[in-house]
Amino acid sequence: MISDARPEDRNQIALYVLEIETDHKPGPDGTLVAVDRITFGKRGAPNYQQIFEVNRLKKDDPVLWDHVKPIYEKWQKDNIIATEGHPLEAWPVITKGQIKVCKSLGLRSVEDVAQATDSVREKFGMGFLDLRNQAKAFLANKADSATANKVADLEAKMAQLIADNEEARRTIDALMAEKGKRPVGRPRKDAAEAA
Repeated sequence: MISDARPEDRNQIALYVLEIETDHKPGPDGTLVAVDRITFGKRGAPNYQQIFEVNRLKKDDPVLWDHVKPIYEKWQKDNIIATEGHPLEAWPVITKGQIKVCKSLGLRSVEDVAQATDSVREKFGMGFLDLRNQAKAFLANKADSATANKVADLEAKMAQLIADNEEARRTIDALMAEKGKRPVGRPRKDAAEAA
């Protein structure tokens, strides 16, 4: 995703959501007003944190808002910060220690590990190149499996349609036989014998 962005937008898209919380501040009439705040981290910068109020973010930084909007809407609905992609915790290859280091560098999914830059690799240390290669292989296998599942599903549906078609043809033939008419779409026996 970062490589597809314009150069001036790449810095912001490297940001990820650390936390979303609702706070309260005094409104114009003196009553407390709920304000949602998003805390961002930055991939490859373990100590980076930046906090934005949602309303200010929408107005001041529409590129970043477009990136964060689906995560924020999911948080509003479920009170959960969704990880884009396959979560590291659900990836059997990675250890708990590696998950902790990845998260400190802003890598929250297998896709993040597969797309990590060389600067992130240097900060992670030994073993990251192998981990990144395993992430790429995992994602390729996952895509191949999804395609294979779609093909198998389509084949099953096609077999069912063929069976349904044959059943409908037998039913029509039976009804036509009751009325003393020849079956639809089949040549007469005498015409077939003459040929």
